[in-house]
Amino acid sequence: MAWDFQTDSEFQKKLDWAQDFVVNELIPLEPLLGVFSDEVWQQEILAPLKQKVKDQDLWACHLEKELGGQGYGQLPLALMNLVTGRCPFAQEVFGNMAPDSGNAELLAEGGTEAQKEKWLWPNLRGDIRSSFAITEPWVAGTDPTQIQTTAVLDGDEWVINGRKWMITNASRSDFIIFMCVTDADAPVHQRCSMIVVEKGTAGMDVFRDIPTMHHPVESFGELGGHAEITLDNVRVPRDNLIGEVGGGFILSQVRLGPGRIHHATRWLAEA
Repeated sequence: MAWDFQTDSEFQKKLDWAQDFVVNELIPLEPLLGVFSDEVWQQEILAPLKQKVKDQDLWACHLEKELGGQGYGQLPLALMNLVTGRCPFAQEVFGNMAPDSGNAELLAEGGTEAQKEKWLWPNLRGDIRSSFAITEPWVAGTDPTQIQTTAVLDGDEWVINGRKWMITNASRSDFIIFMCVTDADAPVHQRCSMIVVEKGTAGMDVFRDIPTMHHPVESFGELGGHAEITLDNVRVPRDNLIGEVGGGFILSQVRLGPGRIHHATRWLAEA
């Protein structure tokens, strides 16, 4: 069966509006990046722009409507990213900026109602920021079969030890979802679980943003940075586990699978 790549005519109208909006209202603001305080930038500049996106029914367009999105799905998001990827802050304005967008999908799939109230809904509203920590410095990138960070259950708390790096936005996130080994003797794809650690938790040190080709001179705490984190006997409640013990690999595909599509289109737009 052939795959029809032609854009739906009604969604094409949305893409046309987004193109005009990005070119004429967002890109001209790029010289102002870093000029204002974060509070002024967020509340006085970005907030009215976000409302325009919401008025067009394009806010978080890939998420289901019960999550505050539009239910368009991943292919329309990929098409949208071919437009929004041209501007460094456009995806924040459209409500689909990584890593928050993927974490929302992950919490929607595996989170309890209490976890959704605490982390998902505030994240979707843009009240808090999040990060996703899987990559480690001493093993092969994001290969979950080689992860060394551990989480051991001690009574009603997880005790986490390890090191993560290249964790996007961790230096300004309110919570981070960590991929940790919870059963080293289990089959390789059932060894890891996902556990939330909130900002300021004792033993978690987000100590630097790592320079990259994209950001050769890093300023700690700026949006888009990629942090290195150490975890030294970090204790979090047992209920901070997302999904089931050993279900981390399956849950990670909820966000990583679609990301392989829409991140690629964003990078094409940036290029």
